[in-house]
Amino acid sequence: MPRAVSLTPTATWWPSTLYQTTTLELRRGTERLLVDPGISPWEIDEVVLAAADPVTQVLVTHADWDHVMGLGVLADAQVTASAGAAERIRSGDARASIEKESVEAYVPYVALDALHCDQQVDPPAEVTLGPWSAVCRAGRGHTDDGLLTLFPEERVLVIGDYLSELEIPFAHSSVADYGQTLHTLIGVIERERPEFVVVGHGPPHTSDRALQIADEDLDYVEAVLAFAQAGCPADQAERIAVPFRGGGPYDRVAHGANVKLACEAAGAPVPA
Repeated sequence: MPRAVSLTPTATWWPSTLYQTTTLELRRGTERLLVDPGISPWEIDEVVLAAADPVTQVLVTHADWDHVMGLGVLADAQVTASAGAAERIRSGDARASIEKESVEAYVPYVALDALHCDQQVDPPAEVTLGPWSAVCRAGRGHTDDGLLTLFPEERVLVIGDYLSELEIPFAHSSVADYGQTLHTLIGVIERERPEFVVVGHGPPHTSDRALQIADEDLDYVEAVLAFAQAGCPADQAERIAVPFRGGGPYDRVAHGANVKLACEAAGAPVPA
């Protein structure tokens, strides 16, 4: 069964078998652009070899290991990322994360010496990626270095690890920032009505489906913030209703971490 799923005549979704991590492929003329190429070397090779035209552009939504695995393999492509993601790549933080996490997931890594970023973005900004024009906004909360990127001519919005129907919100850096990103996403989707909202894990959404998930996630994040601001202890996190995204154990871990992070920020009790 082919892994590639055609979204439009010029856009293809390539899901990894691990976490359904998304690689988005855009095509224009004789050039191709990949968003978050990954995860395994054979999956990256499958995407690259699917057409004779070269991959000339890469966009990174954030520099977590499962979103930057292919950068070294695509050494000739121009890589664009936020300033924060570019620093994670240049500093070696992204490489260290790949070396740790990929081994635990039984995924080999290659060409880490060639990890690179050529164009950094300070959002909000309009950027050019070869023949593509894009509008980038900050997407902080899951991490500090996230980019939300609209390709107006493609009618595609790429948002990284937000609005997945497979997992609840996971605020690695800030629950409050996560809420602000959800407000930003709701505004962009309502105004632009992209044909596809491409998420970091799981299938792309229509605008209506993305807005439905955004509303659920915003209700959840606001409940976590209110819980923490009321001085409630993090070890009572079960009092907060959690969106159902399949009921996997990872959601429970994410929920506990979200509540602990919000309580720490609010000065609420956090168990040792």
